[in-house]
Amino acid sequence: MEIAEKKYNKILTGRKRRVFKRKFIVFIKVFFLVIVFAGLIWGFNYFYNSSYFKISSIIFKNNNHYTEDILKKETDIAIGTNIFEIDKKAVEEKLITNLTWLKSISLKKVFPNSIIIEVVERKPFIRILAGGHYYLVDEEGIVLLKLGDKGIEDYKDFILVRNALKYSPEIGEKVAKKNILSCGEIYEALDLEVREEIKEAVIDDNFSADILFLTKKGKSIIFGNDDSIVEKNSILKQVLNQLSESNNYYSVIDIRNIDNIIIK
Repeated sequence: MEIAEKKYNKILTGRKRRVFKRKFIVFIKVFFLVIVFAGLIWGFNYFYNSSYFKISSIIFKNNNHYTEDILKKETDIAIGTNIFEIDKKAVEEKLITNLTWLKSISLKKVFPNSIIIEVVERKPFIRILAGGHYYLVDEEGIVLLKLGDKGIEDYKDFILVRNALKYSPEIGEKVAKKNILSCGEIYEALDLEVREEIKEAVIDDNFSADILFLTKKGKSIIFGNDDSIVEKNSILKQVLNQLSESNNYYSVIDIRNIDNIIIK
């Protein structure tokens, strides 16, 4: 009995030792993980608040219309701000919302302490007369600028579209009328010699809102819409050459229907 009891006590003691050993090992592992985790937090906090991640430069690329001073003011990012605190999406949306000439924005964080902002600016496409005022519009129909006398002269190389709208649009508004933009597309596609003779475009008041081009000599070219631009341009050039060579008088060339050209 005594021998059996001794054996039992020995086994029990061995189990207790093994259980204690396992618990001790688990404790050491947990303690080590806590130390590592605390070290990581301390290290991150140290670097986060150190000057290492404080923005020292903001670089803008591809900006022409807006100066760096204007862009910096709108980004509202102060030198010395922690780079992790910059909300990329919020800055991009703010710039697009506040600055009409910006088409797209890409903000890049260059660690540890630089910001690069690449911009794509809108480009003038046409001028329009709307509500008695002149405006500059881009190829997406965004109204960029209300033009004064000086502005009209500065952007004279862009085709003027009369009778575009019956009201005065807001800056940044998107002009939805398709034929307004079609005037610019057609004008850009015209043969250079023909284009040089064009003074302005007009949106007709008829149901089809036909596009008319007025020449510097007071002639009218009824283009219709932007269907078959290549064919119409080719025909128009031939017609103008023939009229010039034959020295025939005309006031209107109607090429709305390429199968039935009308000259008056």
